[in-house]
Amino acid sequence: MKKIKIIFFGSGKFSPEYLKALEAGGWEVSAKIGRDLPSAAEFKKLNPELGIIAYFGKIIPKETLELFPLGVLNVHHSLLPKLRGPAPVQAAFLAGDEKTGVTIIRAAEKADAGDIVASREVAILPDDTYLSLERRLIETGTKLLLEILPDYVAGRISPQKQDESLATYSKIIKTQDGKIDWENPADEIHRQIRALNPEPGTFTFFGEKRLIISEAGLEKTSHPEPPGKVLKDNLVFKIAAKDGFIKPLKIKLEGKKETTPQAFLLGYPQVLHAILT
Repeated sequence: MKKIKIIFFGSGKFSPEYLKALEAGGWEVSAKIGRDLPSAAEFKKLNPELGIIAYFGKIIPKETLELFPLGVLNVHHSLLPKLRGPAPVQAAFLAGDEKTGVTIIRAAEKADAGDIVASREVAILPDDTYLSLERRLIETGTKLLLEILPDYVAGRISPQKQDESLATYSKIIKTQDGKIDWENPADEIHRQIRALNPEPGTFTFFGEKRLIISEAGLEKTSHPEPPGKVLKDNLVFKIAAKDGFIKPLKIKLEGKKETTPQAFLLGYPQVLHAILT
């Protein structure tokens, strides 16, 4: 394996997974860039050859990209050009997609718009949550990166331009995106819960207090109940939405510890027949 100077860019909590995979695969990482980008002069002193980005969250300026003879590879968790941007995994859930994937591109000045080096599909399973899907994407992405690196470094891969007409975008997820609207379809709310936990979390209001629902099941059925109505469901409870019910599995009342719906009912029996907002 040819020894080259690799600079790794990563600041997200999952970026070490890619770094560990590179090192385990025999690739020597000569510098690791976390939050602040060094100046172009500082980069020149490193004599970089190849850059690799995973969970970095910043656009690398053109003058910096040009310092890498082999370019800078960016690992993105979507099937580009679909779902460019900061939250592609959550966006895939919210859109109801049945598949997503990993795309490795040559980084360009425009975010996630570089030429495609390789991509691989990953199915979104019915019981997937954000964390379970992210872990599977990391497993796929690290394997794909290690597979393509020897051929890429040797110049045996010809990156392909993205079709700009097919580009879609994800947005930054904010706290208010986790607010549940019980007038929405139950399957849409279920996807919201799967997508936005553990961060920023999905919530509703029980009286004046925020009730966080971090995990839930789904019951799809027509019913006459008003949106947000809490009903007994054997030893637990379910919440009415359009065309179905959300069945909490893990919940947390503001200021309290996370608990089960059974334990919550024991402490707050008045939740039954309440209207959550």
